Amino acid sequence: MIAIFVLAQKSVAIAETVKKLLLESGFDTELVCSEKVSCNSADENVKSVYNAIRERFRAKKNIVAILPMGIVVRAIEPKKKTVDPWVVCIEENGRYVIPVLNGHRGANEFATLIAERMSAQEVITTFQDDE
Repeated sequence: MIAIFVLAQKSVAIAETVKKLLLESGFDTELVCSEKVSCNSADENVKSVYNAIRERFRAKKNIVAILPMGIVVRAIEPKKKTVDPWVVCIEENGRYVIPVLNGHRGANEFATLIAERMSAQEVITTFQDDE
């Protein structure tokens, strides 16, 4: 399961695009939006996106967040890289896709997939295997 989170109205279209491309690629995906935005394709509208991210992370769901990375980092509380789900952030204007956690366990791959389909730039910061 991949949970997509959106906090700002300007990012709703990006979130809906990401949801569509992941569903088309065969991934079980849900869109979680703040109650403060109009999000017609939301699977759930929540009062606190921060709490929803924390809950999904603890439930071992992979995360795509279209919101500031600081919020995501504070919410996830990673424990162990071999069991934690991966996390990807998309900059709110959709220009950059950044794997935040567990790049080698899926985040890099999904960041690349999303970036290619959205004509965005992935920002991979993990060590490469050939180094």
